[in-house]
Amino acid sequence: MQDVDGIVLQDVHGKRVAIGKGFDYESIYEFMRAYFEEYGADDFAKQIGYEDSIEMFKIWLSGNPFYESHSTDWLYESFNGIDSYLLKDPYDHKNEDKLEAEDHKLDQALGK
Repeated sequence: MQDVDGIVLQDVHGKRVAIGKGFDYESIYEFMRAYFEEYGADDFAKQIGYEDSIEMFKIWLSGNPFYESHSTDWLYESFNGIDSYLLKDPYDHKNEDKLEAEDHKLDQALGK
C-alpha cells in the first residue's frame, strides 16, 4: 500500500476497498465509476456530502479547477479511509545506531 501511495476505504457499504496500483481500483476514478454502476451517482454524492448528484456535478463542472487530491480527500473522509502515508514507519532506520546511542546517553543521564 505504501509503495503505491494508495488508500483503503474502510466503509463502502460495509466493505473495505483498496485504491492504488496493483489493487482492484488503480485510481480513484476507477473506483468512482464502479461505485456509480453499483450504487448510483446520487448515493455517491450523498456519501461525500452533497444533496444529490445534480448538485455534485454542477459544482464539479462549474469551471472551478478539479483536482484529484480533492476527490481523494472526499473519499478518505467519507468512507473512513486510511491513507498510506499514515502506515509509514516513522523510525529512521538509516540512523538507527546513532539514535540508539543517543537513547543510551539519555538513559545514563537519567540514571537508568
